[in-house]
Amino acid sequence: MADAPFSAVTPPELVYRVGRGFDVFAPPDWAYALPDGTFGNRFDDPAAERDAPEEERYRVVYCATERAGAFGETIARFRLSVGLLAGLEQVKDEEPLDPELEGGVVPEEWRLSRRVRSTRLASGLPFVDLAAPETMGVLREELAAVAEGLELEDLDLSAVTGPHRRLTQGAARYVYGMTERSGGPAYAGIRSLSRLNPSWELWAVFHDRMRHKPGEVAEPIRADGPSLVEAAALLGLRVE
Repeated sequence: MADAPFSAVTPPELVYRVGRGFDVFAPPDWAYALPDGTFGNRFDDPAAERDAPEEERYRVVYCATERAGAFGETIARFRLSVGLLAGLEQVKDEEPLDPELEGGVVPEEWRLSRRVRSTRLASGLPFVDLAAPETMGVLREELAAVAEGLELEDLDLSAVTGPHRRLTQGAARYVYGMTERSGGPAYAGIRSLSRLNPSWELWAVFHDRMRHKPGEVAEPIRADGPSLVEAAALLGLRVE
């Protein structure tokens, strides 16, 4: 039993990941880390801020229950900024706009450098359900100082699905440190819902607890692949 009353769940039979190269489920290389020691993602380890060495920090392997969710989470970066969208709306009022300028583009280079693959996650360790009230109750107490430092009125689901990386990374670090009575790790990672589409279920797996059995061979990402096209359409993107 873990030290805190988190709500825990087991992953579905299959999950999907979009990754670089052929080893899709490899954790990100430290060479790609930002100056703060993270990779800029929601549940990355923030321990570099206290000078923890790489061997004492975890990396995260981000997966999704559906292919479209795996694609959507990785191509959202190509959307036009809201500032640019506002400017385009103003231009539209003055003259017709070239349709190709109305949305962002998923570059061909991005597709060619990545693959998509499915795997079966082992059921040995559960995942913390981030959206559960029990989870929110624990995190609200444990991360109160972080929330106050961010000038948040409360720590709730909107906060942990929002843009505050210090908060979500702090939550992940706390989950990572939870242990069973035997002293072993309590959780494999975190289950959450996408902020882009709540029907996309996501699984953030701590890399040193990644126990899985990959499915089919990693597939090249085709411009006309149904799941990529679906995710791109939902996000207002076109695929090069």
